[in-house]
Amino acid sequence: MNKQVSANRVFRLLLVSVLALLIGSGYTLQYANTALATQLANTKPAQTHTPHITATVPDPDPTTPAPVDPVLTAIQAHQTATGCHLHLDSSVPVQTLGTCKLLLVGDSLGNNLGYGMIGQLTGYKNLKFALRAKASTGLSNSWFYNWETNLKTYLRTEKPNIVVVFLGANDRQNMRVNGQILTYGTAKWVSAYAASVSRMTKMATDAGAYVLWVGLPICKPYNYNKGMELISGIDASTIRHNSGARFIALHTLTADAKGNYTQYQVVNGSRQKTRGEDGIHFTANGQSVIGTYAISQIASLFRVALKSNHPRIVTK
Repeated sequence: MNKQVSANRVFRLLLVSVLALLIGSGYTLQYANTALATQLANTKPAQTHTPHITATVPDPDPTTPAPVDPVLTAIQAHQTATGCHLHLDSSVPVQTLGTCKLLLVGDSLGNNLGYGMIGQLTGYKNLKFALRAKASTGLSNSWFYNWETNLKTYLRTEKPNIVVVFLGANDRQNMRVNGQILTYGTAKWVSAYAASVSRMTKMATDAGAYVLWVGLPICKPYNYNKGMELISGIDASTIRHNSGARFIALHTLTADAKGNYTQYQVVNGSRQKTRGEDGIHFTANGQSVIGTYAISQIASLFRVALKSNHPRIVTK
């Protein structure tokens, strides 16, 4: 009986010791967890993103000169050497014309423009006007008359200060390029035509001349007119990328107030016939109208005091 009591007492002592040990461990673990939580709360989290860096770009120096255009520099040198005062620098005041040579090349419409301009510039004794337009020619039919080849000759013999180009009336047709026939209006045709316009322009500017490329007028035959609009669009977009060259449009000038083709217009206050029976070419009155306009555009774009002796102005 005593042995049994003694064993029970030993068992209870062991049980109390184990419980005491477990309770002490729990308090120790709780204390450790509390301390760890406190440490984490007081610790700043590490940066996990790239800090934003603001790049400082210096302001442009207002004293730095604009880039020099070598094409315009060469053209202006030719103008100065010959005594012609044409220029494209908008910061320079409008000047007197000086001694200049104007070369006009084109087709039958080019002749229309040339005849309209010459009669209105008779008062300018120091202006030499060379009209070298040829009917039935164009950039599409170089087999008949190669304008790129002939322009080289005219540039060499005339040494113009400005070249006026009025071409395209006969170009609504296929082109032969390097032995290949390019169908009118296709992407390849457009590309080839634009390349020819660009080469013509570069020939002139390389020779020291400014270029004024004249867009085609509105015409009566519907399909033909659509072709002229396509060609004028090519001319305008191509000239835009050629230094020393400018493009002017005739479409609006030659249309009525609603933008349609018209054979008669009010010129200097009276109704006059300005277009021929074919709905394409100009009458003498019409030639004077487009001649006045071209002269005014040369004066405005190339900043010289130039005006028609007897202007013919459309008042719609």
